[in-house]
Amino acid sequence: MRRFAGTRPVPEVLAALGNRGASPNHLFGLDRIIWGELRPKPTNHTLDPVLAPDVPPLAGVIDTGVVLHEGRPHPYLGNRVVFDPEDTVRVVRGEDENPVGSAAHGTFVAGVLLKQVPPEVRVRMKGVIDEQSGELEDLAVANAIDELREEGITLINLSFSGATWEDEPPKAIEAALRRLPPDSVVVASAGNRASRHLVYPAGTKFEAKVPGSADRSHVQVIAVGSADASQDSNKPLVADFSNYGPWVSAYADGVDVLGPYFRPGYPTRPAGYNGFAVWSGTSFSAAIVTGQIAAVMAKGGSAFEAAHAVLHPESAEEPVVVRVQDLNGEAPVPYVAGVREPGA
Repeated sequence: MRRFAGTRPVPEVLAALGNRGASPNHLFGLDRIIWGELRPKPTNHTLDPVLAPDVPPLAGVIDTGVVLHEGRPHPYLGNRVVFDPEDTVRVVRGEDENPVGSAAHGTFVAGVLLKQVPPEVRVRMKGVIDEQSGELEDLAVANAIDELREEGITLINLSFSGATWEDEPPKAIEAALRRLPPDSVVVASAGNRASRHLVYPAGTKFEAKVPGSADRSHVQVIAVGSADASQDSNKPLVADFSNYGPWVSAYADGVDVLGPYFRPGYPTRPAGYNGFAVWSGTSFSAAIVTGQIAAVMAKGGSAFEAAHAVLHPESAEEPVVVRVQDLNGEAPVPYVAGVREPGA
C-alpha cells in the first residue's frame, strides 16, 4: 500500500504507481436531464398497464432503481420489472416537497423499454445510480454487469455516460464487459452535451478481426444518440443536445419521449403530472433501441442476431437513416423509431 499526501492530479498518482494495476474509480452522471433544460415535463398522454406472465427477465437495466409508492412500482411497470429490495429508490424531497435529483430515471427508462416489447418480456432492474446526485461509480456498474451475466441476461441497457481524463474506458467496466458471453449486446446512451467527444461506457469498442465488421468474440456495445423526427419522420435529424461522431452506432427517438414517472399529482410543480411525463435525452433513445432488440429476441434468436436485425432491417428497401455531417462528409447512421402513442 502506498499513501500519497496532499492533493495531486490523478495522472501523476497513476504514473507513480507504474504498472501496479491501479486505475481511478470514475464517476458518471446523468447528463443535463436532471437540472438542465432536458428536465421532464407534464403530459396529457398515458399508457395502459399490461400484465406479464411469470417468465425470466429478458433484458437488464442498470440505473437508479425502481420508485415504489405504497410498496409497489408504477402501475405501468406492474410485474414486468423484477428487482431486489436494494434496487428500489428512496425519494428525497426538497423544501417544496418535490423530489430532488434523479429518482424516477430508472422507472422512466424501464417504462420506455417496455413500450417497445410484447407483454411476455420482463426487465431486470439493478439500482446503482445515486438518486440525489445522479452519479455512479464504475465499479458499481461492473458489479451489476457481472450479476446480470450470472442471471443469464445477455441484453443490458446503460442509460448514463461520462468522459475519462485518459480517454480510455474505465477498466472495471471494460473488464466486466469482456466477461459477458460473446453473443451479448450492451446498449449505452451517447450523452447529452452536443459534442463529438468520446464518452463511456458507450464509447467502449472491442477491435474486430475484420475491419468494419462486428467482433463475434466479444460483446457488442451499441452507442445510441438521440434523433429528432418531429419535423419529418422520414428524415430524422440529430437532436440538438445529442452527442455525435463516428463512434455513435445508431440514433433513436429522443425528444419528448413518453414514459412512466411518479404517481399522479407528484411532483406538484409544475402542476399537471398524471403519473407520466415527456422527457428528452439519449438515456431514452438507448432504452428504445434496447426494447426493439428485446422485441426481436422474444421471437427467438440471440441478442447479437436481434441487434443486427434492428439496426440493419432486411425487409426495408430504403431504411430510414440519420445523415450525420462529420469531418469526412455526410454519413448515414441507422435510425430506430420508437413506439409512438396514438395522436403523437
